[in-house]
Amino acid sequence: MKILHLTQNYFPSIGGTQHTIKKVSEYLHHNYNDEVTVYTSNSYFGPNRPQFKKINEKEEDINGIKIKRFPFLKMHKPVLKLLSKISAKGFKRSIPERLQNLQVGPLSYSMLRAVNTADADVIGASSIHYLFADYPVRRRFSSRPKPFVLYGALHLHSEQLPKQYKKRIAAADYYIANTSFEKKFLIDAGFEEEKIKVIGTATDILEKADFSINAGQIKSSYKIPKEKFVITYIGRQETSKSIGVLIEAFINVTAKFENVCLIIAGAKGTYTNALEKNIASHKDIYLINDISDEQKSGILRFSDILVLPSTEESFGVVFIEAWSFSKPVIGADIKAIASLIENEKDGLLFEPGNTKNLSQKIELLLKDEPLRKKLGENGHKKFKENYTWDIVAAKYREVYQLAIDKFKKNKN
Repeated sequence: MKILHLTQNYFPSIGGTQHTIKKVSEYLHHNYNDEVTVYTSNSYFGPNRPQFKKINEKEEDINGIKIKRFPFLKMHKPVLKLLSKISAKGFKRSIPERLQNLQVGPLSYSMLRAVNTADADVIGASSIHYLFADYPVRRRFSSRPKPFVLYGALHLHSEQLPKQYKKRIAAADYYIANTSFEKKFLIDAGFEEEKIKVIGTATDILEKADFSINAGQIKSSYKIPKEKFVITYIGRQETSKSIGVLIEAFINVTAKFENVCLIIAGAKGTYTNALEKNIASHKDIYLINDISDEQKSGILRFSDILVLPSTEESFGVVFIEAWSFSKPVIGADIKAIASLIENEKDGLLFEPGNTKNLSQKIELLLKDEPLRKKLGENGHKKFKENYTWDIVAAKYREVYQLAIDKFKKNKN
């Protein structure tokens, strides 16, 4: 099978939805000998981000995958940003959707031409927010139209779907959803059930662990006393992640339990400065910035509970990362996460934003070792059955074949 993947940026250490595209590409190539090509932008940052750092290699091979990077326009972005501010302040509304789409990008005519003439059996793209997701809307103008599968990665905390997103989903041959909640949401929005396939993503973080070093040694390397019970947050340091809620809940817990500590690990972000000030006086809160996969695997090994308090998730890959190490997890009771975590079976759910309720869930696990073990073991079973890259790549390939068959049938 010849597969063309479209994604916002692509390099060896990439994260997010583009990491899913990267791993699926590699597993399709190595497990099925598929010929996979990736078209992407020439930036280390997504084309929607204000930062730009050019990747000089226009074409390269990464683990058997052919990568082609395209330049994109950026000069229009400051103008659109100014218009957005004026519209919000002066008219109390957002700029039109078409202009918002241009702001996200990538606005690349060379990529557009290449996609229209690509030699591929099927095109897969992620995510729905980017302009290349418009391909199925305009492929009728192409001389060589291709079947198209969209991995949307929708964040549905607002439960609103922009008109352009609706057009993209409607025009795609198939849509890959992260969770059953996302699928139900789209069915309720009027999309046919058959075209929406729930797959989610996967993790191989367990393979990054160095088991020649025991978990206690890793814990000591961070100067964490061996008797401390470790509660861990792993993720970007952004306000949307509700890290402040976890910190308040942790402080409540320390009023009853002495031998506990909190680790906040992950990439620096918009909340980093405020976070550093917030935890400055708390000796039992450890901040570990910009961790590698190897560091993440080590932290998960000696952690006792993983908590993600975020209320704006489309999936929550850190839960399956923790499950791969048989760790119990706690997440906010929002629909996307509640369709991943089965409450009291493989994790616990708390009322979003409610520090008292989160404290109670943490305390429950602190006191109940058998419950911790049960949740961790059930989570590991779910990971093994659903969220390895072999399984996820196989499911993607099934959807790609369905798209090819559907496209041929509709042409005839």
